[in-house]
Amino acid sequence: EEEEAPEGRAVGKERRVGTRQKGTGGLAERVEGGRAEFGRRGERMDLLADDNVAGQNLLSIVSRGSAIIAEMLRLSDNIPPEFSLPDANNTSASPTKGAAASKYSAVIFDFSYLRNPELHESRIGGDIDLSDLDEELRESLLPMIERFYSLFESVFKYISDLNRFLQDVDDGVYIQLRLEDLLVSSSGKQLLSESLHLYGVMLTVMDSRIDGPIRERLLIAHYRYKGSSETHSNVCRLCRSTGYHPLVARRPPSYPEDYFARLPPPQRVVMMVVNRLRSDDIYNQMKEWPDPTHRCTALQTQAAMVYVMLYFVPQVLHKEHSIMREIVDRHLSDCWVLPFYMGFIVDLSVMWEPYRAAMAALGNTVDSRRVRDVNARHVAAMGERINQLRTLLTEGTLTEDYVLDNWGALLNVLREANAELRWVMLHRKCQQKRLREAAWAGLKEEGVLTVLVQTAQLEFLVGRELKALIGGKEGRWQALRADCAERMGELASFFSGSKELTRVKRDERLEQWFKQLQGVIEGLEHGDSTLAGRKIQQLMSAIKDVGQFHQIEGNASVRLFLEDAHGQLRQMLRLVNIKEDLLIALATVSDFSFAFALIRDYMPHMHHLIKSDPFAVLLLRATFLKLATVLDLPLVRINQAGSEDLASVAQYYSSQLVDFLRAVLEVVPVNMFRVLNDIIQVHTGSLKELPPRLERQGMKDYAQLEQRYLLARATQQVSVLTEGILAMEATLLGIVEADPKRLLQDGIRKELCRQISHALHTMIEFREEGRKGELELRLEGLQAHLDGFRRSFEYISDYVNMYGLKVWQEEFARIVNFSVEQECNAYLKKKVYPWQSRFQSRAIPIPVYPPLDNNAATFVGRLVREILALTDANACTYLDASSGWHDSSGKEVLGIRTTSLLHKSIGTAGVRGLDNTLSFMIVSQLHSFVSHHRKEVASLKEAFEELTHDLGASSTLAANASKVYSTAVSRTAKLWPSVLQVAGRIGQAQLLRRQFASELNFTCRLDSPHLSGALEVVSDSLTNDVSCHYQHPDKKPYPSEESGLLRDIAPYLDTMGLTSPILKIYITTEPLPYVAVAIFLLVVTTLAKYKFEPKLQVFVPKDKRDCCDSTPFIVGVITLLKQFHSSDTHRFIELLCQYVRCQIVMQGKDKKGSSKELPPEASSVLIFLGEFCKFSNLDRKTVQAHLPPYVLDKFPL
Repeated sequence: EEEEAPEGRAVGKERRVGTRQKGTGGLAERVEGGRAEFGRRGERMDLLADDNVAGQNLLSIVSRGSAIIAEMLRLSDNIPPEFSLPDANNTSASPTKGAAASKYSAVIFDFSYLRNPELHESRIGGDIDLSDLDEELRESLLPMIERFYSLFESVFKYISDLNRFLQDVDDGVYIQLRLEDLLVSSSGKQLLSESLHLYGVMLTVMDSRIDGPIRERLLIAHYRYKGSSETHSNVCRLCRSTGYHPLVARRPPSYPEDYFARLPPPQRVVMMVVNRLRSDDIYNQMKEWPDPTHRCTALQTQAAMVYVMLYFVPQVLHKEHSIMREIVDRHLSDCWVLPFYMGFIVDLSVMWEPYRAAMAALGNTVDSRRVRDVNARHVAAMGERINQLRTLLTEGTLTEDYVLDNWGALLNVLREANAELRWVMLHRKCQQKRLREAAWAGLKEEGVLTVLVQTAQLEFLVGRELKALIGGKEGRWQALRADCAERMGELASFFSGSKELTRVKRDERLEQWFKQLQGVIEGLEHGDSTLAGRKIQQLMSAIKDVGQFHQIEGNASVRLFLEDAHGQLRQMLRLVNIKEDLLIALATVSDFSFAFALIRDYMPHMHHLIKSDPFAVLLLRATFLKLATVLDLPLVRINQAGSEDLASVAQYYSSQLVDFLRAVLEVVPVNMFRVLNDIIQVHTGSLKELPPRLERQGMKDYAQLEQRYLLARATQQVSVLTEGILAMEATLLGIVEADPKRLLQDGIRKELCRQISHALHTMIEFREEGRKGELELRLEGLQAHLDGFRRSFEYISDYVNMYGLKVWQEEFARIVNFSVEQECNAYLKKKVYPWQSRFQSRAIPIPVYPPLDNNAATFVGRLVREILALTDANACTYLDASSGWHDSSGKEVLGIRTTSLLHKSIGTAGVRGLDNTLSFMIVSQLHSFVSHHRKEVASLKEAFEELTHDLGASSTLAANASKVYSTAVSRTAKLWPSVLQVAGRIGQAQLLRRQFASELNFTCRLDSPHLSGALEVVSDSLTNDVSCHYQHPDKKPYPSEESGLLRDIAPYLDTMGLTSPILKIYITTEPLPYVAVAIFLLVVTTLAKYKFEPKLQVFVPKDKRDCCDSTPFIVGVITLLKQFHSSDTHRFIELLCQYVRCQIVMQGKDKKGSSKELPPEASSVLIFLGEFCKFSNLDRKTVQAHLPPYVLDKFPL
């Protein structure tokens, strides 16, 4: 149930399979296999037998058809938004989908691509950005593209296999089987009709649910990424755009007959099947609907088949007036709105408008006077039906005896009610206003829903009684038979005259007669109901006659015995007539598959019913069970064929039913949260929080009786709202069991998720990026809102039997993680779409809002960018001593206070989400640095080689060092602006991550000291184990990965902030040539633009127009080096130390003597090295090993 969407198995496969017995009910019983005459010799064969090759092949084709349609419906709900390019007809596309589509519009093509594919491919190949975009689309959507192509190909293979089967029948491949034989066989005509009908339904559903332009784009994408195949051209011919759009009233000319003619079945076969359908009742429905006024209801399944098949032979619609008149008079005499498959509905007065013969035949049906007459009949019947149903549903009426005695009357009531519901609900969807108003004059949706609910309840109660009777029939029959026979034996003994204390003269004839009667009763068997019923009636008549004898009439005891025996025989007669056929008849009459989509129109009235009476859900439960009959239609043939698609198809339709059930019952949590708003106002507005200690004089001030009364009243309303669902029993909808308690909890979670998401989306919105004070203002408002919400939710959780704080934390974390995942799509080639997210749920969906700007997809992105804007290295300075960023006036812009406020407002999950987003940004910047380095170093390889050669070993001094360094700096100067920007961004993100980790760690130590201490010990022990392994790999093994301890402990350490973001390795890459030299030159070039400020203990730019804050740059350099081998870091330090020594030596040469002060360049590098060691936790001895003692004496690190 949770994770249906769009994952699932592929559609039906070609294979022969065994036959299963009856389906689960409803249509399964109606299409039960029959026998047919085959061949001229009259040999009888079962078409559905395991050894009947023809029957099994046709059954397999039909079962595949149902599976294909289920897969089509499943995929149509998950069309990738990238392929929904703007269309003049498509006015319902969401902004999110439109943005995604426009991004990839340059690499997505329709069939116009096939005119000149080389031109399009050369254009993409010649543009690096387009190539990257094309590769990104391929990585993200290739599995879905392949699945859509598999669907389209399955439709083509279906009609190809069906045509091949029909050709084989004509060619005599199946011995003694002709097409005429199939149409004589009960199972044959059903399967053949269904095979053609399902193909037409596939085409119709494909064109209405998957737009033609989208199909073309998906097919071209598959062609570009996977190449051509044997069936590709035929699939493209079948699936190319028709120009039809469901939102446009006007259809293209000759639609859909031209569409159906692309790959049609043989017209001769279609006409033979249509002729059979127009004159025959292939499902024997008239037996269950004997009333002439119900003929259209009984034949509605056939009418749907005829409607679809006529598009394969459009000449009948245009010219064959007599055939169309016969079809309409037989199937459509009083209805013109037709369900043709699983809730898909067609208004024939509109669809048949272009066809002269069809409209002429339908004219009498849609005549205004005729429509008004039919409406008047149904309006009068609906009022009568409500009274009948209310009487029958009165408690105590539907007893076992009542059902046995009045089964025929009950079935008639259900027939009438279902026929009226079908006509009324279908014709409410009439597209022509004139006809719709005439059909619904005097009717209201509330009244229709009342009839529906009461009819479903009556069906449920009658069905339950029948199942109980059938289940206990054997035992009760035997008990009644034994008891009745025993009474006959006792009467025989009574008239023998030998029984004590009876004083009855022996009557040998009565004694023998009762003994004979006893033997007859003991020989009764219920297997042959007709024979047993006739014998029982004879026995009842005989007992009644014998009661008139004077020997018996004057004896009260004997009369009582005979009356009891007569009653037992009468009960046996009732039981013998209770058979499975009654349940089949009930399932047939109560079929509700036509309303699979219509029922959603009545959802607002269901909500109103539940709001007015929470216990109304108990009545609606029967309605949900009635709706579950829709599963019979697609599953019956799949079940008979033993197909592996059974579970997948059943899961899809069952999940649709459960979704509807959730949508109906969600009115309870929605109203509960409306009441919760009142509780929030009391909690946050007027109710004072009780202090730990309270003096007696102040008790009156804290009593607040009026506020506490309002709180108690709101709490009582919440409790009453949930009582109805909690009293509801578990309901099996298809193969999914709907637990009411779970549904209530899921509904509460869904509404909670919606409320939190809405608050985060609306309250974290910034008018101007980087505006001082706005961040804290927004966070304070969000904190107050969510804190009051959380407290009130925890307060009512006890009254709805759930763990409020746990649910709050789980849903809040899920929302944040989902938002982070969607935000980080900007940094990934392979996107994670909302329906693919492991944090998204079908039952408890997280709302997806359109972006408020072009820079962020969710509130997480807006918050991260606001923080980055506030801490911009060009506008403020980071001071490690205060752990904060300060502007030019010295005022703190973001520091410990802001971080604490951030933590209080969005919680630990929110801070972790920001941290993860920054991690993805760092990875993106690191990849940018790597690609930039590889590209630029290749062009300046000679300069790096010369510098390396001129510097020589790090322990020596370079000859003519001043010239060497200045030359290298000047030749590589163009590289550093972009690298400096990358390093600054990385450092800024790392400092923010460090700030967040510090806040999380501090809070964890205060709130959970034991957990914090335990995690620190585990972390230290694991670190020691890893360290010992690398020191002594032969003696100390690496911590076992099979135990999963390292993997499991990492999230806990991250959540409590027990990590060092600066020391993490974010990417793995091949060694970069001259990376240490390049970063060394970057540092030397950049430090020349800074001066050290002793008061602030930080580098400040000499000219703010040239460079920015130094600390992010230093941390960025550390992060860059950390991604490569440690030897590169050591080489980098060696180069800096060599540079310091060279500067000192050059100063001595220039001044021809010693100087008390170190050169500015050397001092800057030494200060940089000190900061480098501090932020990277590097042992200072590593630097000291490369510097002479007098330098360290002069400038100790």
